Amino acid sequence: MDKFGKLVHYVHHKLGGNYTPISTLDPNEFLSDRLGHHKTPRIVTECAHRNTINTMAVFRAGMLFSGGKDGLVVLTNTDNGDVHQTWQSRTEINKMCYRNYVAKHSLVTGGRDGTLSLWVFALNQTCEPAAVFDGHQFGVTGLVNLCDTQFMSGSRDCTVKLWDVERSTPVLSETINRNLCTHMSHDANTKMVAQSSEDKSVRIWDPRNLEVAIEFPRKRHIQMYCEFGGDNRLFSCSNGFNGDGCEITSYDVRNPRAVREGRGHEGNVTSLAILHFDAPSRRLLVSVSADKRIRIWRTEEEGVNVLKPLWDEEVPLEADNLQVATYPEGHIIVSGGKGRLIHYHARFVAQRIILDVLLLQKCRKIAQSASAHVLR
Repeated sequence: MDKFGKLVHYVHHKLGGNYTPISTLDPNEFLSDRLGHHKTPRIVTECAHRNTINTMAVFRAGMLFSGGKDGLVVLTNTDNGDVHQTWQSRTEINKMCYRNYVAKHSLVTGGRDGTLSLWVFALNQTCEPAAVFDGHQFGVTGLVNLCDTQFMSGSRDCTVKLWDVERSTPVLSETINRNLCTHMSHDANTKMVAQSSEDKSVRIWDPRNLEVAIEFPRKRHIQMYCEFGGDNRLFSCSNGFNGDGCEITSYDVRNPRAVREGRGHEGNVTSLAILHFDAPSRRLLVSVSADKRIRIWRTEEEGVNVLKPLWDEEVPLEADNLQVATYPEGHIIVSGGKGRLIHYHARFVAQRIILDVLLLQKCRKIAQSASAHVLR
């Protein structure tokens, strides 16, 4: 035992094993104390979903759509956990996109059976979609809204399709060999659509003619998700195991070969989202992974594009397919297995960022059958 170990053993013995640590001048000590008090959720509610949540879309600050394996679409108040409305689809929901034009709210969902459903908000809620679009052979795995009349979808059938809400058949369709879509993201500024794929590629589509405008250099692992970050930035994330792969990639849309990588996750990185604060310089990136961790990344330093880790911690949710959504002022929603959501609020303390847990959903209770009896 070294000298320091002997000293600790001696003090522990003399004080009966119970002694109060002496405070130091370490500036991180205050931060460490604060971190120990923000993990107890302020609100705990029961979740509405019965199974894993596959996709989320923000309705507005504090209101979130979620769709999952149980075929449910749920509109949840993420501030208090109240469920405002639900819709029941006939198939598992893989993707969704929210539409709002001239005060007309609607939602498009993409199902595992290859169909797309349009749900319209109405006072007299109906259980049936307003329209169903059929054209994909396999599950819909990418979906973005373009304008008041059009949306775009991608699938595991290697096709990308452009749709009009007034037509039941696609306006345009394009097939690329091995282009098994994993996600789509729409940039409202450039009007372009990014698409990640199982062929390890990330492409940018021009929806006007449904042609590939940019194809970035192919990666070594499947690209699981993509997200535009503003200022000509695009991010994607990959699958992997034990740190092999599992990276986040930053692209410059103006220069396809200007690529940065961020590493730290130990499993499939399943979802990304841009985290917004008041100051544009505090625009961050948040990622979740099969390693059950949430990580926050700095994307800019003194006007220079970077991709540096800023924070990470464990997410207390089940399932490997964690998803993440954000809305302004540092609010983060993460979904997991058994239909659960967790609501974080990110804030800066002592030049660092910490996550407060505002809401945590617990699993639904399974009602016991009245006919159940105990064998004696």
